[in-house]
Amino acid sequence: MTPYAAFIDWIGALPAKYQRDLVMEIAAGLPGIDVNPFHRAFFSQFTAQLDAVAKKGAAAERGLVICLKALVEDSVNRHLKASSSADWQKEKADLAEMAALTGSCSLAEHAAARTQHDAQWQMVASEWQTLASGAMGDVAVDAGYALNVN
Repeated sequence: MTPYAAFIDWIGALPAKYQRDLVMEIAAGLPGIDVNPFHRAFFSQFTAQLDAVAKKGAAAERGLVICLKALVEDSVNRHLKASSSADWQKEKADLAEMAALTGSCSLAEHAAARTQHDAQWQMVASEWQTLASGAMGDVAVDAGYALNVN
């Protein structure tokens, strides 16, 4: 399996919300990639556009993989920083305290939903690190796209 195919498999298996977030962030960073996140076939539109680039040859696919890797790395890191920031940790604690004081189910639900959201991003980040250091790692990319540059 090529690094590109491994990436498509990985992103295709993500929960829909996280897949959509990443696809939109990737599309924003890759010129010529245009997807409608509200269209039911947004993911197939996205992969079709990536496939068109990848089919231009090994050099194009290698470049695409390198770009995808950089964009996903940046996106995942930004989501992790946001969920671990001191401001958000304080807000979570404040929400939990207010929910306990007021008995508000909506505050408690919001705090629980955000905690779940953060946990999902942690899972996405862990799976990404496995892919980025394995099937999309430098050795795999070099082996998968041996280029003759003489």
